[in-house]
Amino acid sequence: MLGRASARLRQLFPQQAGSTSPGLARWHSAVSEVNGWLVLPMGFGGERHVTTAAWHGDKVLGAAVARELQAQCVGGQDELTRRFCAAVSNEHMAAHLDQLLPLTLLTLLPPAEERAAQVHDCGTLLEACVERVHHSGGADAIEELARYLLATATDTDADASEGEGGEARARREANPKGRLLELGGSVGPAEQVGGASHSPLFRAAASLGERRLAAEGGSKKAAEKAAAEKAAAEKAAAEK
Repeated sequence: MLGRASARLRQLFPQQAGSTSPGLARWHSAVSEVNGWLVLPMGFGGERHVTTAAWHGDKVLGAAVARELQAQCVGGQDELTRRFCAAVSNEHMAAHLDQLLPLTLLTLLPPAEERAAQVHDCGTLLEACVERVHHSGGADAIEELARYLLATATDTDADASEGEGGEARARREANPKGRLLELGGSVGPAEQVGGASHSPLFRAAASLGERRLAAEGGSKKAAEKAAAEKAAAEKAAAEK
């Protein structure tokens, strides 16, 4: 029975069967120890506490990427900002999720084509994994992940700027609500839907055309940002 299950996994994810992506051996080893139900965001059927773990993971990963940029002697604020934003964007992490996560986690998720409209959830998942690996003392593994994200972003996302300066790109990614307004959408005010007084949970809904998508966060601002990112990502995926 185990053999049949393994064969089925190889059919679902042939790019990972029996191989490890270059430069990710330590990361794969560390993240393979993570319990999937501790890092699965609500958008994928998980728990709301994952949002907090992802917040911490985001800071840990960001610091690792910044150190790697320094080690590579990247200079100029615009270039630093451009490469940093490309490496840690939800879109970039979502596009490489099959290479970054083990089969034990991937099998808990929808197929890749369905995940295309949930890039924020993909980013939350990976950031929560980073937090768990960091908690387990896997600093070297996170440094390896940072190098991989920078390398792949340099190769695959360089054309995304199309002449846009790093500062402009940073502002656009930091203000998804503004980006959604540019696309003709809107974000409603967030409302508290759960959580304790010291750890509330808010939900906001974004509208774009006939679509209405909701997202949650640990603050009103975070929930509204997540909803805007979700709506803008679905728009981008539909245009591809």
